[in-house]
Amino acid sequence: MNIKRTVLKLFICSSLIAGCSADVSKKAFEIRGYNCEALTAIELKKELKEISGLAYDKQQNSFVAINDEQGIFFVLDVNTFDIKNKFHFGEKGDYEEIQLLEGVIYVLRSDGTIFKMTYTGSDVSNIATLDYQGPKAEFESFYINQTNNQLVLIPKNSKESKANQSTTGYSIDASTGKFISNGDFKIDWKELTQSAYFHPSAVATHPKTKEIYVLASIEKALIVLDASCKLVAEYKLPSKTFQQPEGITFDEQGNLYISNEAGDTNPTIIKIPIQTK
Repeated sequence: MNIKRTVLKLFICSSLIAGCSADVSKKAFEIRGYNCEALTAIELKKELKEISGLAYDKQQNSFVAINDEQGIFFVLDVNTFDIKNKFHFGEKGDYEEIQLLEGVIYVLRSDGTIFKMTYTGSDVSNIATLDYQGPKAEFESFYINQTNNQLVLIPKNSKESKANQSTTGYSIDASTGKFISNGDFKIDWKELTQSAYFHPSAVATHPKTKEIYVLASIEKALIVLDASCKLVAEYKLPSKTFQQPEGITFDEQGNLYISNEAGDTNPTIIKIPIQTK
């Protein structure tokens, strides 16, 4: 399998801005705590041209990914991102996000339905469907809140978001799918300086800081929230590198990975190494 590995040379501002206030730079591409100058772009096979979700599997030391048109998830090599295996879990549909915790995989469909299954690395079993009963919206992202065993679904588009000029997450029980509450997760658009709107396309929790990284493909934006959902940082992503960013995850060391669906070029996964200094 031929995979092109290209180190993208970008002009980077290498200084890091300390503190917990919103960290915004319009002059250079940077992400606090990461060596953006050393990022690499790995081209994926066309089978993953619609890659819409990405997650790291700590137990198997590999990545899992989904194609938003098929009820299949792919197992990717941790270094080359070659497809090592693939597993069928559902019919064709609009699948947008994948998360994994302690051998359980969750996949989000755009209507809020969650597909839950046990994954051992070589087999998938106990496939169940959690029917979403909360406010209607179009969803592309969710994350696992381990402290209360809840899944927090984040709308890309909803009437509530437009009316309140904010993005509000909806929490469901990770075991039963029962709707619990909304409002625990919130992004106030008025606090953002890079975009007037925000349409989340992926989310991941940092394994060390527990900060929440939220990606928006339309706005080419990445925002960082602390564990209480307070805005910590805001970044604009260069469109040449991030043509259609639809997936985000971290490995165990905290290195950052962002996947791009195929646009004018092949699909890619961008690896941004964590600062070691």
